[in-house]
Amino acid sequence: MFVVLFLVICIIVALIWITAKMDSSIETAFTPKGQLTPVEGGIIHWQKQGSGPPLVLIHGLLGNSNNFSELAKTLANHYTVYAIDRPGSGFSSRYKGTSASFEAQSKMILAWMNIEGIKEASIAGHSMGGGIALRMALDAPDKIKSVSLFCPLTTPLKEGAGPLSVLYIPNEFVRKSVAKTIASPLRAKLGKKQVGQIFYPEPVPSSFSTEGGGLLALHSRSFYEGSRDTVSAQRSLYKQQPRYNEIRCPVGVLYGERDTILKPSEHISALTDAIETVTHEIIPSAGHMIPVTQVEACASFLLSVDAKI
Repeated sequence: MFVVLFLVICIIVALIWITAKMDSSIETAFTPKGQLTPVEGGIIHWQKQGSGPPLVLIHGLLGNSNNFSELAKTLANHYTVYAIDRPGSGFSSRYKGTSASFEAQSKMILAWMNIEGIKEASIAGHSMGGGIALRMALDAPDKIKSVSLFCPLTTPLKEGAGPLSVLYIPNEFVRKSVAKTIASPLRAKLGKKQVGQIFYPEPVPSSFSTEGGGLLALHSRSFYEGSRDTVSAQRSLYKQQPRYNEIRCPVGVLYGERDTILKPSEHISALTDAIETVTHEIIPSAGHMIPVTQVEACASFLLSVDAKI
């Protein structure tokens, strides 16, 4: 019995050490490219380029502002583009005790806008970032000019979100333990397959792991905060979906036809059933990561939504 216990302890210690080494390697490889703005509840990291009316880009689960690197470049021809790391993601932080709810994330992003003097802006959100963009339109209708959504999470999930389902860990002790031990080593081993599933049926760009910020998702904090996001999302969506009919700014939804992470029909109808004026389109044969794989289509769609302001 003692030998078994000793072996278990050794394995746990080894996993903690491996995770710490991986975290250190990722932190060495990636440094903040933008600015850091303290707000109540944490710090927002953001990148800015271009000129014109303000546009804020909000990434999805386990993502970061680098996911929008190519889309931001394209849109910078028309806008002052602010690509942010959501609270708890990338180089943005959530202080201990800060909620991961959509309400709290909306409040923090809106506070960042106030501090940086962004009086009003168009918002674009991908996946979970789309749900938070909608929450911002409800919380600050005077500041949000339009909402463009790319494969958005708009309604509580009825089933898992593909390989991202492993993030649903409601127990805090279990979540923290998994993040500090097995999460990063397992995801490093299975990462290529899982990323392929998220991008399916489109290929993963060779530059995604570095320029697109993909490797940042392997950090233990990314798993931990991503799990908090996942658990909070269900409660947040149950609260906000009944209020979608209150949104008055132009709203557009663009989905990949073959998205296997979120069901296009469910998440589009959650909005079209509530808002008669919603613009919605499907990109044939595209998957979930259209801000990365379908840059021109996303940019054109956003411009068409903004034309209705």
